[in-house]
Amino acid sequence: MTFILIVSAFVLDHSRLEGIMKLTRRELIKAASVSVGASASALVLATGRDKQKQDFCFDFHCHPGMFPRRDLVGAGADAVAKTVSEMVVGQLSGAFFATVSDALILELGPTGPRATRAFEPGEAFVDFKRQRARFMSITERQDVVFATDAAQAAVKPGKVLAYFACEGGDFIEQKLDRIDQVYADGVRSIQLVHYVQNNLGDMQTGESVYDGLSNIGRRVVKQMNQLGMLIDVAHSSFKTAQDAAELSSEPLLLSHSHLQWGEYRHPRLLTKDHAKLIAQTGGVIGMWPSGIGNTDFDNFLDNTARLVELVGVDHVGLGTDMDGNFKPVFSRYLQMPNWRRGLMEKGFSDVEVSKIIGGNAQRLLTQVLR
Repeated sequence: MTFILIVSAFVLDHSRLEGIMKLTRRELIKAASVSVGASASALVLATGRDKQKQDFCFDFHCHPGMFPRRDLVGAGADAVAKTVSEMVVGQLSGAFFATVSDALILELGPTGPRATRAFEPGEAFVDFKRQRARFMSITERQDVVFATDAAQAAVKPGKVLAYFACEGGDFIEQKLDRIDQVYADGVRSIQLVHYVQNNLGDMQTGESVYDGLSNIGRRVVKQMNQLGMLIDVAHSSFKTAQDAAELSSEPLLLSHSHLQWGEYRHPRLLTKDHAKLIAQTGGVIGMWPSGIGNTDFDNFLDNTARLVELVGVDHVGLGTDMDGNFKPVFSRYLQMPNWRRGLMEKGFSDVEVSKIIGGNAQRLLTQVLR
């Protein structure tokens, strides 16, 4: 890439060179690639193909075949098999396969998902067990490996590593021993809140109830630290994330979101302060390719670059929300090589791209999981 920059500099006149000196590094690399035409594009494509085979590639948040909501027979089984096969072809190394804690009582309303009723006591935990059985069926029947420790993420695996996550801690209720139970069941990450208000803390898309974490939510954070579980603050309000950051002895995960920008001010998107908070813990934000705030795949790449410029390349990853996302611009794992190539074309170096597509996830798993 340095050679491309040198060649391009020779073909630019003095006035253009002065303008280029005002550009950011990534804008400069992109401009240079355009100057040398097809040769730069070919270099990017070839390097992307080679590196994709070598790198650890990870998705912080997915629901293959939307397994939490579907029986894994017939069309449900086919949907899971299709997504897992695309993980393999797309050379994904691993992912957090997430149950949905409030799936039983959610419906899609005019302003987004909402609760149809309250949970009965113990009902959410029973439903967690049902969803776990479906997850285990995937690990037994599909081309994945049930992963529970950091050592499995230390090298690029031969099969897709399926780490187990819960989207929402509704099943905990007031019973902290349930965290130990789900840990024994293989859960290695709990997203504290989702779309239904639970008793752990405030969410992004609802009114404040606790002014951040509740008392039980604070105890949950401490217990997850002790066990070696990733605390996921996706869907959490800024104040909830602040409280978790102050309490946690480990980096936080925000598995799927991205920055507010331009006219996009949806409550599920992050302010600059919210994003910086996660980075300050040493944590990672999974870029979310939702139709919320992403107009197309190229715009998703631009939003990735915007987040990296704000929080640093060590704090950005991928959280596709695969098979459960709203109008996604990254909708199949067959697009994984496009993700890598696109980042390179935006001016990221090989080292930077390797971090974003999975290296940062590998570091986080190694640091937090026991």
